[in-house]
Amino acid sequence: MNTPQTVTETIIDCDPVIVIEQLADQSAHQGYYGLQDASLILAEAVRELQLSQEADLVPMVSDWSDLVARFQFDPRSTAKEILRYLRRPELKIPMEDDEFDMLEQQLISDANDACNAKNANDDPDRHLIGQHIVIIEQLADQAADENLYGLQDANLLLAEALRSAAESSTITDIDFPVIFAEWAEITASYRTTPSISAAAIINFLRYPGLKIPMDDEEFSMLQEQLTTELSADELISARDHSLDLEPLISQDSQTIGNDLPGPVSRVALELVDLLLLQTEQVRSHLQHIVIDDKESLLTGLQQASDALERFANAAKTAGFEGLGQIGVHINVNMQRFTEHLDSFTSAHLELLLEWLGQVQEYLPVFNESSAGQLIVAGLTDEQWALPLAFEELAAILLQIRSESSAISDHSEVVRVTFATDDDVSIALPEDVNQELLELLLQEMPVYTRQFSEAMQHLQSGGNAKDVEVAQRVAHTLKGSANTVGIKGIAVLTHHLEDILSACANEQKLPGRALANSLITAADCLENMSEALCASSPPPNDAKNVLQDILDWANRIDQEGLADSQDKEIPADIQSGVNNKVETDDKPETVQSSMVRVPTEQIESLFRLSGESIILNSQAQETVRLMKNQLRTMQLQFELLHQLGAELEQLIDLKDFSGRTLGAVGSGLDALEMDQYNELHTASRRMAEAAIDAREISLDLNKELEKMHEVLDAQQRSVIDAQEVVMQTRLVSIATIAPRLQRSFRQTCRMTGKHSELTLMGENIMIDGDTLNALIDPMMHLLRNAIDHGIESEEERLAQGKSNNGKVVFEFDREGNYILVRCRDDGRGLDYAAIRAAAEKKGMLQPGQDISEDELKRYILQPNFSSRSFSTHTSGRGVGMDVVRAQIVNMGGTLTLDSVQGGGMTIELRVPLPLSMTYALLTHVGAYQVAIANKSIHQIIHSGEGQVVVQDDKEVLLLEGNSYPAARLINLLHVDDHRSRYPGPYAAALLVKNDDQTTAVLIDAITDSQEVVIKSLGYYMGKIPGYIGATILGDGTVTPVLDISELLRAPIRAVAHVYAEPLAIVESVSLLPTILVVDDSLSQRRSLEQLLMDAGYRVLLARDGIEAAEILAHANPDIVLTDLEMPRMNGIELAAHIRTQQKYKRLPILMITSRTTQKHRQMAETAGVDLYFSKPVRDEELLMKMQDLLNLAVIKTCEVA
Repeated sequence: MNTPQTVTETIIDCDPVIVIEQLADQSAHQGYYGLQDASLILAEAVRELQLSQEADLVPMVSDWSDLVARFQFDPRSTAKEILRYLRRPELKIPMEDDEFDMLEQQLISDANDACNAKNANDDPDRHLIGQHIVIIEQLADQAADENLYGLQDANLLLAEALRSAAESSTITDIDFPVIFAEWAEITASYRTTPSISAAAIINFLRYPGLKIPMDDEEFSMLQEQLTTELSADELISARDHSLDLEPLISQDSQTIGNDLPGPVSRVALELVDLLLLQTEQVRSHLQHIVIDDKESLLTGLQQASDALERFANAAKTAGFEGLGQIGVHINVNMQRFTEHLDSFTSAHLELLLEWLGQVQEYLPVFNESSAGQLIVAGLTDEQWALPLAFEELAAILLQIRSESSAISDHSEVVRVTFATDDDVSIALPEDVNQELLELLLQEMPVYTRQFSEAMQHLQSGGNAKDVEVAQRVAHTLKGSANTVGIKGIAVLTHHLEDILSACANEQKLPGRALANSLITAADCLENMSEALCASSPPPNDAKNVLQDILDWANRIDQEGLADSQDKEIPADIQSGVNNKVETDDKPETVQSSMVRVPTEQIESLFRLSGESIILNSQAQETVRLMKNQLRTMQLQFELLHQLGAELEQLIDLKDFSGRTLGAVGSGLDALEMDQYNELHTASRRMAEAAIDAREISLDLNKELEKMHEVLDAQQRSVIDAQEVVMQTRLVSIATIAPRLQRSFRQTCRMTGKHSELTLMGENIMIDGDTLNALIDPMMHLLRNAIDHGIESEEERLAQGKSNNGKVVFEFDREGNYILVRCRDDGRGLDYAAIRAAAEKKGMLQPGQDISEDELKRYILQPNFSSRSFSTHTSGRGVGMDVVRAQIVNMGGTLTLDSVQGGGMTIELRVPLPLSMTYALLTHVGAYQVAIANKSIHQIIHSGEGQVVVQDDKEVLLLEGNSYPAARLINLLHVDDHRSRYPGPYAAALLVKNDDQTTAVLIDAITDSQEVVIKSLGYYMGKIPGYIGATILGDGTVTPVLDISELLRAPIRAVAHVYAEPLAIVESVSLLPTILVVDDSLSQRRSLEQLLMDAGYRVLLARDGIEAAEILAHANPDIVLTDLEMPRMNGIELAAHIRTQQKYKRLPILMITSRTTQKHRQMAETAGVDLYFSKPVRDEELLMKMQDLLNLAVIKTCEVA
């Protein structure tokens, strides 16, 4: 039998401080508010120190539980002990003496109230009843330490029911000793037969006298949790983790009864056989001892002690708790004998052998009421190094009697966990966080490959390093899968981690059979990873693989880890994976196929499609030029044909005149006549060739027309392809809904307000980059709506409003714009507070007349806040100005609409990014530009309106309306050496700009076409008014203008536009900066998202080396680091930080899955301020960070 294993550290473990917090809740329920405060103070200290669950947690909870229990019966003296307990140096509770005095006064007040209540209704049995209740609560704590949350809930339900009965008049209706004894035997058997014990627990809790307020459905849910939650590694020994309950059990043996023994089940007999084999091993080692041979004596006693330890652990695991405790007691005596070999005699050896004989006599008849006397009768003998006291003997005998019936009543073995279809499901939850899923899908192939490599090394020999790597990878995959909600991967990796933990704890490598099973499991993990990435179908053998792993976990838990040799699993340990455990049919989950494509690849496709459109445009332009040239050539052919005809006519005339001259005797000979005939023939051939060339040009023109049609079709196809590629970049706004909801809940909890969040239009698809850019502004608006807008519950009720506030986020799309409206039904803007803050800053003169519309724009100014103090969510002066800056930088607008006492609406109007747009081509001076059609409301041609000068500004008068006018040549600052008001214009563009329409005057519209917008490149940066550039068909690179943004540029220029980005950066830099150091990408992203949503600026580092490089040029306010990282771990990083003078006071928080006292002490020595164990509640982390920031400010002020 293997030695007890430490409960596996998991990210889903309950925080150990929950136990003490429950004691605080119980104290408040009883009216002990001082005791509640004391428990909460202790819980906070334990959270910061994170005492080890392996050794220190149980005595911590036990001691405090004892104090709480004693306070209920002796409050005056216990109050002093509570204060002494809280002043213990290792707790490091940051309280001053006056604070301890205040707590003492509250405890004394509670004590007086308790004494008065006790004098009014004193009962001598209440002390014993209170002890019983405390013990049951300690059982709940122990169950929580073992991750048995169903058993924890059952214990807490019983404790609460007993407490209610003790405080009411129904106390006489319940026999507390019997209740406690029966409960002890049921819970003791739970760890070996959870299904049977779960049913017994539920039947016990249904006892009418307990009056537990639960319906049938709740009882069924609790029974299901009890049946399924216990895994192999959680069958732990009670030696290190159980509480010494026996001395507290009532010694009234009459309460148990003396029923006749019932039939012993096959399972109980198998357990007895197993224990008898263990006793034979102990006996064998003792019988080989030679008393006179010190070496033989020492070896025999040590081997017998080891075998007896395994026997005691096996007895406790099998449900023989009393026998196991006796075995521990005998083993302690054996160790004393080993320490004093000189005094060990044959009588001592006979004493040991006699006790083993008594055990062998007891086991076959353990269910008889008097059987327990066989193994306790001789334990008070003075020959023992440590004889058993009579009181302890009586308590153990009572324990043995109470557990015998529970063991004998077990029917058939029901394994801790059967593999079910649900256990291997990789279906995604409906509310899956898409961002975390993306990160998991990126990390899974890497981790599964690492796990497979480690398993292959172990199969071929391997070493302890391979076990460590595999265990760490399994732990990481389990945590990530649990975070995303993929149960199949989480369950499988959980049990794999347990097996690998057993290998690490026992320092053994898996045998060949186990290694083969681990290899199969590694392959299954890779198949699951590929299935999630849609590269292959889900694995068909996942259920069989999981069952095999469960069988190994059960075997290791019961027998320990075998030596590195090939051993088959016995038939009785195998589980039939084809047997149906559930009877209810579950609908089959259909998983849609999904292809993972890197963002870079999509961007490349998008770029290539844009290049194709540009090349197609150039080809069309070439065809157009060729057609123009053909038309010119056809004109030349026409001219050539005409000249040929004229030439032919002249030749004919010459021929006629020549014949006339010949007739009169010109003297032409025959040769001269032949030459004339050849000229005549050549002219005719030239005329025919001109006609043929013209026909060919006509045919070529027809082919070019066909080519033009093909290019048009290709252009449409490429554009359609680009649209499809663009769809891959679109995401639903609903993907950020969980993030908004989470931030909303966190802010409500921090502010103590009750509100409801409603999202409308969240199914709209928009560009992912735009959505990501909108997240920060929306988070600011959300926090402001709750903190500044929503009133407290009392205020709302006083104003006739509902007690719950309402915040609505509405999304809409208008053309190429996305609209985001944040609306709340709170108090609206406090114009008086805004005016007071503006006057205080000197932005407004006292008594100055100003409208509400002008006042509300002050909240958009940098470093402006109407709060006189800062909280977790507001008051830093950084908020709406950053929101406005971000929206303006995106080319959008922000409008405010507030009603005093009726709420506020903030509308964000943001343009979506363009890859193609219809543009007007025009010339500005010597330059050609393209004007995007967005924001253009109407095109006015010259002559339709009149441009006049009013108040030294140009205005366009059109159909009775006047529009402020601006010339494009002036907006672009192009010097054309003309007068200030040139006068005539070719066209005017009516452009909507914020709340007004402006007429932009241009010199000419040379063309209009769809253009592909290309980025100006990294070195150009963002130029106001310029969307990008396009390449025209003739190869000309032409800038593409956004007229509405260009119209805003002069205003910003007057207001020192080039300094505005610095002001924005300054506002952002006022945010507290957090340096997050973690080697896990998903953890970094998760913390980054949480902290940014909470209003912090976040820097990221992958390990300590990278963090040190960042610290060389950055000044974070807090460092939040993991412990285990490559190159430089968290402890080394903390030590490095503390060596630097400027970072002596820099707060350092460590978040890790390591919870041992050793790691805590190392972290504290290195300079870590707070140590958190995963998982950490978001609200707790944020509040601790804010406290550290406030403390840092105070220390800085003191130093100054």
